[in-house]
Amino acid sequence: MKKIMGIMALCGAVMVAGCDKGAKNGDTVVIDFAGFLGEEQFAGGTAANYPLKLGSGVFVPGFEEQLVGAKVGETREVKITFPTEYTPELAGKDVVFKVTVKEIKK
Repeated sequence: MKKIMGIMALCGAVMVAGCDKGAKNGDTVVIDFAGFLGEEQFAGGTAANYPLKLGSGVFVPGFEEQLVGAKVGETREVKITFPTEYTPELAGKDVVFKVTVKEIKK
């Protein structure tokens, strides 16, 4: 039991294999992303090394939530529908962002 507790304490302070639960709300993820409408990448939907605090509500609804649990080096496809009050060419459209997590700041 003491050994298990020691490992659990170690997990909280040092990265140990199997302990990383990924990003959570309140963490800042540094990401690269590119947005696609169908097969076409759309203008203004791309960034590199973008620091995004999960749960901040800075991105359109549904984006940040899909990065919870992501780990460094992981690439996810984030699927969202843009709000109808968004730019006319994307308003109400379904898009996919290819997002790579480069760093997680707790």
